[in-house]
Amino acid sequence: MRSPSAPALVPGSDLPMCQHFGTCGGCSLLDRPIAAQWAEKHDHVAALLAPFLDGIELGGQASEFPPLHFRTKLLYPVRPDARGRPSLGIYARRSHDLVRIEECRTQARALTEIGRRAEQILRDLRITPFDERDASGFVRAFHARLAPGTGELLLGVVTRPGVFDEGSTLANRLLEAAKLPAAGGKQVRAVGVVRSISERTDNFLLGERHVPLKGHDHVVDRQDGLEFRIGLGSFYQVHRAAQQVLYAPALAMAGDVTGQRVVDGYGGIGTFGLRFAKAGAARVEIVENGASSCRDARHNAERNGMADRVTVIEQPFADAEFAAEPDLLVVDPTRSGLGPDGCARVLAARPGRILHVACSAQALARDLEILTARGYRVAAAEVCDMFPHTEHVEVLTLLRPR
Repeated sequence: MRSPSAPALVPGSDLPMCQHFGTCGGCSLLDRPIAAQWAEKHDHVAALLAPFLDGIELGGQASEFPPLHFRTKLLYPVRPDARGRPSLGIYARRSHDLVRIEECRTQARALTEIGRRAEQILRDLRITPFDERDASGFVRAFHARLAPGTGELLLGVVTRPGVFDEGSTLANRLLEAAKLPAAGGKQVRAVGVVRSISERTDNFLLGERHVPLKGHDHVVDRQDGLEFRIGLGSFYQVHRAAQQVLYAPALAMAGDVTGQRVVDGYGGIGTFGLRFAKAGAARVEIVENGASSCRDARHNAERNGMADRVTVIEQPFADAEFAAEPDLLVVDPTRSGLGPDGCARVLAARPGRILHVACSAQALARDLEILTARGYRVAAAEVCDMFPHTEHVEVLTLLRPR
């Protein structure tokens, strides 16, 4: 195995090399310079959004931050190998063939190492892996989340329902194995192991209930002068430099919010909403459907001394009741976008301006087709490369009434 001290390079270039590239489905553009990757993404988004930009130049720039080992979350399916033993890794591109990961240029080195160690521990304990062919087996997936601002590490194992006699031993072994080198300048410190219980038989890799096996059921991260608690079932951006790559440009695009009313749709644990409260918003409503994220958002508002100005509304965005005519409505939907129902809720709110945060340019184009036909215009748009070495990209769009 190659030394993790420095990435091996493609001969004759400064491009990183990975033994799994071309087989693993984790990244597809690792063999291309980051500037070329970004330019291609920018041009693709510009062409896709051209009907709605009305001559406005699509902004953004190639990342100034090292695009290696930036991912702070690991999510590995657990499947049987040829001998029936647990095997952990990433699906091959466009298949469910599992590639066991020995090295990775996108996720934090500490995560790759704990993934390798977790596989051996599961094998040592003879815990049966999930087999999607007949929905048999017990352990479905292994999670690990690293808080880049604190170095805290949360480990999770997704299982089928039932008695888990090996749970305590597994937790102790994982915590012992998680004594890892520093990541991003922070010493890695495992704070807990969580069992996530899933009754599903499809390939969704997170359970409906989360039970601590040992230690905490969350990590704490500190970013931009704020403290965020993140549970295993809560959403949190996985780029270690998300503040610089996404949040700072988003706040700049939204403009001054001093004394204003802000609604943070699809608000998660409050990563946007609390930043706008810190920036001076008089009132922030975080709209979120996930129970885990809502619990974290309420805690985070309290912990950051903002509970008097921040309210969490636990409802699906399309059905949520929140203040009409907010000065700013932020929407950060899933990859499927707002869709017709979400767009209808945005339009019914009649916001003074809309900040749309999209992780799918195709879905964004569909949303803009509805919003621009119903009285809004694009005032600014910017590409944020949150997913280097893949075809994916984040797009910020500011809309105002015509």
